[in-house]
Amino acid sequence: MSKRLTISAIVLLNFIIYISLGLPDSILGSAWPSMRQSYGMAADQVSYLTTIMLLFSFLSSMLYTKISKYLTVAKVIVISMVFVIIGLILMMITSNPVILFLTTPFLGIGQGAIDVTVNHFAAKHLPSALMSLLHGFYGLGVSLSAAILTFFLSTFASWRLAILAIAVIEVLILLLIVIYRDQFAERDTSHQANKATDALSRDSRFNLRHLLHPIFYFFYAIEGIVGIYMATYYVENFHVKPAQAAFYTTLFWLGLMFGRFLTGALTRVLSDKKILCAHLVLLLIMSALLGLPPSAYTSLMIFIFGLSLSPLYPLMMMLPNQLYPEIIAKRVISYNVGFCLLGILVFPLIFGEVFNQVGFAIFPILILGIALILLGLALLIFNQKTVDK
Repeated sequence: MSKRLTISAIVLLNFIIYISLGLPDSILGSAWPSMRQSYGMAADQVSYLTTIMLLFSFLSSMLYTKISKYLTVAKVIVISMVFVIIGLILMMITSNPVILFLTTPFLGIGQGAIDVTVNHFAAKHLPSALMSLLHGFYGLGVSLSAAILTFFLSTFASWRLAILAIAVIEVLILLLIVIYRDQFAERDTSHQANKATDALSRDSRFNLRHLLHPIFYFFYAIEGIVGIYMATYYVENFHVKPAQAAFYTTLFWLGLMFGRFLTGALTRVLSDKKILCAHLVLLLIMSALLGLPPSAYTSLMIFIFGLSLSPLYPLMMMLPNQLYPEIIAKRVISYNVGFCLLGILVFPLIFGEVFNQVGFAIFPILILGIALILLGLALLIFNQKTVDK
């Protein structure tokens, strides 16, 4: 029997769901140096796994508007989490690379559908001030899974036990959602209201300068690239122990999470543009420092690297509403999400091939190049005038 909750408890439940969203996202990045030995796979083959996973995530995201006509939000969340748990269990119990590749549709479909669902539900029912905190709790989930992997790799030398622990947490969150499913019992009816908006959209003047935002998000794939390859970079290029490399990835996600919580406080005293410019410059510095051999300061550097990226996604997403009319802003924001996912799909393939041909020593140069592109695009966007108003 489902139960009713107070408003504060509903907010807490949304935070927990966001934690569950982040839990699977650091597994390959943190555990791959150890996992690939169990599966007998090359270091660069993680790019194929992540690409397949993201492709299915993209497909499930695109199908959400159709699925939501027939299923309640609660059912989409529950089914998605079941898919994720199946993928984690298959990943844990097998040593067959074919089965490992078969886990990616389960993880991709589950992650894509639930991501769209909870983001839409939160935007519809929760105050906008809580949205940045929700993304912070997503980072908490990513950091938690990376920490779990670090603990089990260093203590038991077992990535399988780490994935088992993550799967158990996902099951407990799933049970919580089932108990309080009435909080998410509604269907998404936004597709009905969108018919009138679509008609207006055909008459809107969307031009090339509006694509600067989506292109920025395409290159924002740097966040996922660093999460995927950082541990492998330190293992392959500097011969760091896998547990220590996983710890570096944990610090990166912790910096990203902490920074997003910090951003909520900074927006009260600084403008969005000042925060973004400061963090983009910090990103350039941290990208250059990635090329240095590991030292006593590496842990701090990686934490600050994650912090430098933290405000880019949420604050850049707010700019279209400040620059353009609502009808244009909605279209730009929609493209932002799509281009970001496209970047996360494309860049691992490119980087995987580059690493295969050149080696992981080029990793810091590629990251620095993308950081420069992000800064250039941001400056072009900041210089736009609100001529569409």
